[in-house]
Amino acid sequence: MGKVVTKKLVTNEHFSCSGCKPWIFIPDRRITEICIRSGNFIDSIRFTYIDHDHLQKHSETYGGDGGTPHNISFAYDEYITEICGTVGVFLGMNVVTSISFGTNNGPYGSYGKHEGSSFSFQVTQGKFVGFCGISGRFLNSIGSPFLPYYSG
Repeated sequence: MGKVVTKKLVTNEHFSCSGCKPWIFIPDRRITEICIRSGNFIDSIRFTYIDHDHLQKHSETYGGDGGTPHNISFAYDEYITEICGTVGVFLGMNVVTSISFGTNNGPYGSYGKHEGSSFSFQVTQGKFVGFCGISGRFLNSIGSPFLPYYSG
């Protein structure tokens, strides 16, 4: 297995967030579902995954419990190829205001409200292996560690 590299951590340029903490989630095996809670921005994100014993597990919930839940379920052979959205400011804090995901089977989303600065990142020579970010009462930033493929 190769070295895992962080693709990008998306935040506003001048990040500030009282009570927020950084997090990283890399599942034992594959992510089977993502639950996003959103309204005018992304309140939280949580991942369901299969562990080494083939049992279904849940990550922590990264962010708060506001907003409406939206569940994305992935097919067995489906994998994430792109993450995009927007970041902005809410109550003086930087937040992810919208997010969507692209997979080898098609797009999911958008969730939240398209306001603020756009971001997009994709892996064309590797694969997403998890997520990282900063959260408190809301999802304040998001990024993704990835495993690059090397040729040669």
